[in-house]
Amino acid sequence: MTNRNPRSLLWVSALLVLLACAAASAEVAMFDPMFRAKLWADRIAELVKENKHAQVEAETQKFIVWLKQYEAKYPKLESYIATAYGQRSTAEAKQGKYLEAANTVRESHAWKPNPANVDLAMKYTMHHMAQSEYYAKTIEFHNKRIELKRQILALVNEKDALIQAALKSKDITKDQLEKLQAQLKALSEKVAALRKEQKDLNDNYLKETEKYRKDEIVFTAAQNLQIRVKAATAEKLRDTIAKVEERVAQGLLTITEKYKWSWDGLEELLGKMKDLQVKIMDLQKQMLALMEKKPLSDADKKKLLELKAQLDKLLAEQDKLMADLEKAFMDTKTFFKLSPEQQAKYLEMFKTIREAAKVIGETTKKIDAFLKEMMVKYGDLNGDGKIDRLDLAEMLRKYLVPWTPFRKPYDKAADLDGDGKVTWADYNLLKEAVLGDRKTFPVDPENLPGDMDGNGKIDHEDVYQVAKYITDPKSFLECYKKIADVNGDGKVDLKDLTDLIGKITTPTAPTGDAAGSGKAAPPATGTGDATGVTTGETGTGDAADTLDSAY
Repeated sequence: MTNRNPRSLLWVSALLVLLACAAASAEVAMFDPMFRAKLWADRIAELVKENKHAQVEAETQKFIVWLKQYEAKYPKLESYIATAYGQRSTAEAKQGKYLEAANTVRESHAWKPNPANVDLAMKYTMHHMAQSEYYAKTIEFHNKRIELKRQILALVNEKDALIQAALKSKDITKDQLEKLQAQLKALSEKVAALRKEQKDLNDNYLKETEKYRKDEIVFTAAQNLQIRVKAATAEKLRDTIAKVEERVAQGLLTITEKYKWSWDGLEELLGKMKDLQVKIMDLQKQMLALMEKKPLSDADKKKLLELKAQLDKLLAEQDKLMADLEKAFMDTKTFFKLSPEQQAKYLEMFKTIREAAKVIGETTKKIDAFLKEMMVKYGDLNGDGKIDRLDLAEMLRKYLVPWTPFRKPYDKAADLDGDGKVTWADYNLLKEAVLGDRKTFPVDPENLPGDMDGNGKIDHEDVYQVAKYITDPKSFLECYKKIADVNGDGKVDLKDLTDLIGKITTPTAPTGDAAGSGKAAPPATGTGDATGVTTGETGTGDAADTLDSAY
């Protein structure tokens, strides 16, 4: 038998006594009402923070019953009771249980009267009454909403029945299509009226119930369940209506296509194309007439661009119709179901339409070329609407540096001396314009007669240049001939030099657009603007007469 150390036994015994005391203290604490009340109150406070209203309601109800068992013996528990009543009534109100919340306040008042309880009980009672009104209005709203949707569904089902019946027909005549369209229109108007009524219903409901939402009136769980059932019914009807309307739209598209490829539809399509081409030709005639004017005023240019926008729109419509007509002709199922007489008529009209389209296309090319010429702005190589150092860099990078990978083909806006190529001479002219020494370029049709250096005024340097041109015209580019021809008689001689000297010694009164600028009016040649636009040949020829004879 091993001998035990008396000192060790003493320490073990002391430790066991301490553990027993601690356990006894914990057990006593657990059964201490004040200690337990604090733990319970803290747990309820956490539930309040988490908005778990139903749990708060259940816990506070049990907590109050428990507290009242110890209230007489432990007066300090009274504060817990008051708090618990408040938490319970608030939790009930948050769930829409306003009548229960009012009764909880009354119960609290019976336990300990408080004037504030009267106001609170009145508030909850009034909320209960408001909730009843709110709920009744909401149920009524959903019932009416459901009824309107059922009426709409009945109407779209009628439309669907008409569509399905029409789809069973082998062919659709124009009369059948017009009758169907009239029936569908009548039904659609009724649907639109019901939807308007539905919108008004929704607006009125929101207006009438705004006060309840403002007061934060909420429904009970049972009320919310009933409202959700009603809303689900309405949403199901909405989805059904959408599916039927989608089927109607698809069916109508099929019927329209069926009519489109019938003889009635094709004949209508041919007529539309003929009318459209007549409009296009008339528009082109207006543009050709404007293009013949020299020079074009700013108003003329603006009008041309407006007409071009209209023309582009009509041409796009023509392309669409032509694609349909070509499809009908190339599709054997479509073309060969026509009678021989119908085929012959189709071919005759289709041939005329194609010939007219060819003339329209050729004229459009001429118009496009003219407009492109008209819109050229000499020196503006990057298209930003101004002439600056960026354009100099653009010319250098894309035309003049031999090893550049960015080299571009010939661009008229960069050929400032009009020799048909872009060289260092063009670069120097552009540099003068950037530095402000030059207003126009040699190719500019708006140059002042005699303004050989393009600085926008007539001076002695211009006299020197015209004199030099007279003695040695081959040293000048062709474009300078027009500038040196001061009197506009088509040749440069001493008379031009005399007229130029006369302009310097006795300036002529400014006229037209040059009034007040000190510049003589430009000659009546070209159609460009002050940006340096030339027109070249209009290329209109006999286009107008050809258009007249297209049909």
